Amino acid sequence: MSALLDTANLDLASTPGLPPVAPGAPSSSHAPPPPAAIPTAQQARVLDGVHTEVFVQIYADRILVIVTQLGRIGCLIQVSPPLSSIPAPPSFAPAISSGGGDGAAPSSATSILSSLPPPHPSTVLSPLFGVPPNAHLASLHDLYAAQIGALVFRRSGGGGGGGGGGDMLMSGGVGPSSRPVLVGLGLKPDPDRSAPEEAAEEFGLSARDKETFAAVMEMVIDCLA
Repeated sequence: MSALLDTANLDLASTPGLPPVAPGAPSSSHAPPPPAAIPTAQQARVLDGVHTEVFVQIYADRILVIVTQLGRIGCLIQVSPPLSSIPAPPSFAPAISSGGGDGAAPSSATSILSSLPPPHPSTVLSPLFGVPPNAHLASLHDLYAAQIGALVFRRSGGGGGGGGGGDMLMSGGVGPSSRPVLVGLGLKPDPDRSAPEEAAEEFGLSARDKETFAAVMEMVIDCLA
């Protein structure tokens, strides 16, 4: 093989008008580094027999949080960032009580509720698409969206108080507190709740509702860590 290559080079060198073959020089320019991956976190658990997934992505202009028990997004809600001119509510006032409606002590499954930050009073929920199938799910969607927004804003330092930002939230390139949160929800309706109960008690939360809500918030916190 080397003899054939030498012969070819001699032929090229002896051919008028053709320069000899020169060895390739290493390139002085370096290829640009690949773009950074979008920060992403995901959690999956079985809650009360229902497979539940939480998916978080941090973009430069928005933060996406998806909670689904159906494998799809039924509704998408935008949660506006809080206004710095309005003080945050006290951290000891959770959005929902961790105890039962009869004053019972909270179970271990709902004990996290007492430590959740309350939604900021200036937060605005804007439905982008999808309509909940009933009034009870509509109230649950608002509760989930407001609480998830409060968790994100507190974690990113934009909730008017609380902890500092985590590495995942701070890696978006823009001040995290200025970014709205998009919350996608696909919650499975409670099969034990009848239609008359839904109509008469829009905002009532069953023990199952509270336990699922608490577990989902714990999953969101883990994703934001």
